[in-house]
Amino acid sequence: MNVSPIVAAGLRGLICLSLLPAVIATASAQSKYDRVLQNKRIIAGAQEGTPPFGYVDEKGEVAGWAVDLSKALHALIEQKMGVKLALEFRKVTPETRIPLIVNGSLDWVLGSTGKTVEREEVVDFSLINNAVCVKTLHRKSMPVNTANDLGGKRLGVTNGSVEQKLLAEMGRTGKITPPPQIVTFPTHAVGFLALEQGRTDAHVTLDVALKALQIKAQNPDEWAVDGPELMCTPNGIILPQNDSKWKRTVDHALCYFIATGGYDKLWAEWFGETNPKAGFSLPIAETTKIVLRNQCAFGIEDWLVKK
Repeated sequence: MNVSPIVAAGLRGLICLSLLPAVIATASAQSKYDRVLQNKRIIAGAQEGTPPFGYVDEKGEVAGWAVDLSKALHALIEQKMGVKLALEFRKVTPETRIPLIVNGSLDWVLGSTGKTVEREEVVDFSLINNAVCVKTLHRKSMPVNTANDLGGKRLGVTNGSVEQKLLAEMGRTGKITPPPQIVTFPTHAVGFLALEQGRTDAHVTLDVALKALQIKAQNPDEWAVDGPELMCTPNGIILPQNDSKWKRTVDHALCYFIATGGYDKLWAEWFGETNPKAGFSLPIAETTKIVLRNQCAFGIEDWLVKK
C-alpha cells in the first residue's frame, strides 16, 4: 500500500537528505558481514516503547517478541559464521532507528517497522518478518466505526512514525473529515497516559501494540481496540542500504528460523493460547503464514550445513 510523501512534521528524527550520499558511502565501504566477523559482535537496535515487540523490563533491560527474534537470528548467524559473536542491544525510537542504521552505528533494527517507499530510499529491509495493521485505541464511549469518526479528533501517535504521516495525509486528502488534530509523543506509553488523562481522544498505532496498552490500563474494559484498519503493512528488519552480503545473511537466517519451526514456536510463546508473554492471545493470520513461507527459497532448511 502506498504511503504519502513525508510531511514536514514527520521529518524530525530523520537525517538531513543533503548529507546522505556521503554518510551512506562511508557506512557501506565494507560489508556489515565482514565487520561483524572482524569485530565478533552484532549491534542490534531494539525499540523501547512498543510492547510487546520491544520494551524495557523491570530490570531495565530490553525485552519483547522482536528482541527474542533478534536473539534467535544472532544465534543462527553465529553458528553459520563459525565464530562466537557478542550480541549488544541499543535502544531506539521511531525517530532514531533509521539514522542509526544509516550512520553505521547499528547492524540491524528489529521491531515493528513497516516497509515503505520513503524508508527504502535510505535503508534496506529484510524479507518480511511480520505483518501488522494500524487501528485506534479509544474509550468505548466514543464509537469508531469508520475513518470519518476520527474527524476533528485529537489523535496520539509517536514522533516520526508511519501513523503520523498517514493521518496527516488522510486529513489532507479528505479521507478523514474534518482533518484530525495530530498529537505526537516520544513513546506509546506516554501517549496512552495522555489518552487516559483526556488530552487526546484516541491513540493510533499497530493493533498488537494497542492491545498491550489496553491490558495494562487500570480498567481495560473501558477501552476498545477496533474500528477500520487505517493501513496494513509488512514489517521488515531495517538493514544498511546496498549491502547484499549482509542482507542475504539476515534473510537466510530468518527463513531458516521460519522453515524449521522456530518462528511459530516463538510466536506461540508470546501470543499463544497458554500463558502468552504478551498477556493476550493473537494467532498468526493465515495470509501472513503463507507470505512468510513462500518468500523463502526452496531448501533453506539446509542453510546451516551448506558451505
